Amino acid sequence: MGVIDHDPEKGEKSFGYGRPATTSVARSESPSDDDKELETYHVGEDVYGLIFVCPVFSQAFFFAFLVVMVKFSLFLFLLVDLYRQSQGGEAFFAPKDTLIRATEFLLLPIAIALQEDLIYVYIRVANIIYDPKLMNESPSATKCKFVMSFVLRLMDGLFSLTINFVLIMTTETVLGIFLNFAALHFLQGIDDVAFQMAHEGFLGDRMEYRCQEVQQTKMKRRVGDAFTNALDSVLFLLTYFCMLGVWTYVYLFEEQLQSEL
Repeated sequence: MGVIDHDPEKGEKSFGYGRPATTSVARSESPSDDDKELETYHVGEDVYGLIFVCPVFSQAFFFAFLVVMVKFSLFLFLLVDLYRQSQGGEAFFAPKDTLIRATEFLLLPIAIALQEDLIYVYIRVANIIYDPKLMNESPSATKCKFVMSFVLRLMDGLFSLTINFVLIMTTETVLGIFLNFAALHFLQGIDDVAFQMAHEGFLGDRMEYRCQEVQQTKMKRRVGDAFTNALDSVLFLLTYFCMLGVWTYVYLFEEQLQSEL
């Protein structure tokens, strides 16, 4: 959960990661459209925020894009190595103990929830809209770069989730599954660490200023219908059912293979 910003004059509150708070003093379960129009979301305090806000040919944009490419490359190398170790995917269908399969089943929704970049995209897709007025404060924050930052962040989240899922399905011990979760955590946070270093001034004053600009940039909340407001939950469940479908297929295939033996 991000830090809450509050402007006493406007009565605005916003969250850096999760859902924004309503502006009314006596908060109701379903805030009105007027309340929602005052709510804002941060663009994200990470390198994807730099990609959105900073000029294309700036040092900050190049740094952010480089970090993303390094992270994607590491994900790709790990995925290739997992494929080799699984002997072309055979380990995916290798017989496993019931305890391991039960652990896999319980970890499926947790694996999704731990993908911060993926959850970020789901929340923002359902709750924010691009406002051209944002360019008055950040001229380089165009709609094209807004979409670009979201696509890259979505790819990041899906890449990370895929690796987590493959590790869950191919690890042969319960302890090994949890150790792999812990080992992947540092890789998922590379972009956050890079942004934090830049924000603390390790990469110069200009980069520090760009990070502060990202922190101050906020997006308006979308005022939509019930389905639009619930779209983040729909996307989460859709992702879960896709993973559950693959897990069920593998489990049934394993049961059929054992019955034939």
